[in-house]
Amino acid sequence: MLVYVGKIVFFTAICKKNILANMYRYKQNYFKMEKETEKLGGQEPHDEIIDVEAFTKEGKRPPVGKKYKVKIGEHYFIFDHHVVTGRELLEKASIRPLECFWLYQKLKDCDFEKIDLTEKVDLAKGGIEHFVVKPTEVFNYFVDSEPETTDQKELSPNQILEAAGLTPVSDYYLVRINSDGSQTSLKDSPTTPLKMVCPAVKFISAFRGETNVS
Repeated sequence: MLVYVGKIVFFTAICKKNILANMYRYKQNYFKMEKETEKLGGQEPHDEIIDVEAFTKEGKRPPVGKKYKVKIGEHYFIFDHHVVTGRELLEKASIRPLECFWLYQKLKDCDFEKIDLTEKVDLAKGGIEHFVVKPTEVFNYFVDSEPETTDQKELSPNQILEAAGLTPVSDYYLVRINSDGSQTSLKDSPTTPLKMVCPAVKFISAFRGETNVS
C-alpha cells in the first residue's frame, strides 16, 4: 500500500515537472513570437508585408508566400499573393474603365514595360520598382455598328467616313450617338476635328442626297 502511494507521489511529481517544463517552453515561444511581431510592426510572421519597391532598391528578391505592397500611380496597395494580372492591378487601384488605360511596370535599370490586362506579373521575381497608369493611345469607335480603331487623337467626320469605306464622303454625313441615347448631327461640320475619346464613341452614317424611288 505504501509502495502504491509512493508510485502515485512519484508519477505526480513527474507530471508536475513536465507541466512546468511545457509552461516554460510555451512562455519562451510566446515571447519569441512577440519579438518577431514587434519587428514586423505588429504583423504576425505569416502576414509580413513586403515592400516590393524597397526590396528592389536594396537589390533583394522578395520572398514567396507573403503580402506585397506595390505602388500603382501615386498610391500604394497590398496584394496577398505574388502573381497578379494587369487587370487585378488596375482594379485594385480603382482604374475605370479598364480599356481606356494602359499599365506599365518600371523595372530597375530598365525602361517601362507595357502590361496587358491578361498578362501575369510575378511580384516576387525581383527588379520591380513600381507601376504607372497612362491614358490609352489607341481609340475604338463604331460606324454603323462596325468597329473601327485609330491612334489619332482627332478625326474629322469626313475622315471617319472615309476610314469606314463610305465614299465619296460628300454623299454622306455622320450622326453621333451620345451616352444618353440622344443624337447629334454632324451634317454641317464635315471637316471639323472631333476629339477621340474612350470608351468607344458610336456613329451612324446618313445619306446627304435624296433617294430615288422607282
